[in-house]
Amino acid sequence: MNRLFTADIVTNEQLDNRYFALQVTPNVAICETLAGQFFMLKSGEFGEYTDPLLLRPFSLASFIHPDDTYPNGLLMFLIDAVGKGTNILKRLPVGTRLNIIGPLGRGFPPVADDERLLIAAGGIGIASVLGLNKMYHGVPLFYGVRSRGQMIECTNSNIQVASDDGSIGDKGSVLALLERHISQLRQSYSGKIKIYACGPHGMYKAMFKMNLDADVYVALETPMACGVGTCLGCAVETTSGLQMVCKDGPVFNLKDIIWGG
Repeated sequence: MNRLFTADIVTNEQLDNRYFALQVTPNVAICETLAGQFFMLKSGEFGEYTDPLLLRPFSLASFIHPDDTYPNGLLMFLIDAVGKGTNILKRLPVGTRLNIIGPLGRGFPPVADDERLLIAAGGIGIASVLGLNKMYHGVPLFYGVRSRGQMIECTNSNIQVASDDGSIGDKGSVLALLERHISQLRQSYSGKIKIYACGPHGMYKAMFKMNLDADVYVALETPMACGVGTCLGCAVETTSGLQMVCKDGPVFNLKDIIWGG
């Protein structure tokens, strides 16, 4: 299992005013990574990039397999520039060396032959489920964004989109699309439905309150310092007591999290 390694930036592409795609080539061979697992990233250069000190956690959006040009393949991360650390990463030039820890955490569990899978994503949460989109080709994907300009392109012919402002897809919550699809599916299918989701905390709380007719797994996003369960900074309250998002997750069954009010 990989832990600490270095990687060099190959591309750093601005997607809109906040989102950017960071593609790096590792300097070691990377072990298999499951959708939902994450990596901790930080620039390995000196100067301003040593501040902030801590690494930042990011889901792996995709892994491009090794070839003659990149013998260890390419890792791609979709990042929302919301704070000091992510804005520093956004400005890093091609060739910058990163310190990376990973893959870390527990990914989404396998889907059984007798289960129907649905995938839901909100905003930059699409990064966590893009690997699922490739693995389970053609599975329905429900994608919610604030507006057309913040939609990340993905290859899925079975996608339904909702936007807050109605500039693309249905206007409103993506969960309304998901609930409607489940209702229609239940008219002809009585078996198990499994939902894999990644999005903001409020999206998960809404899903919990909806009591969807499905087994729902969510990838939690929370600030963390170490990524391996040492600092105890990413504790979350569950029905089994406090658990660490970095070590026990980030993927949890929705019903196992205590969401509060």
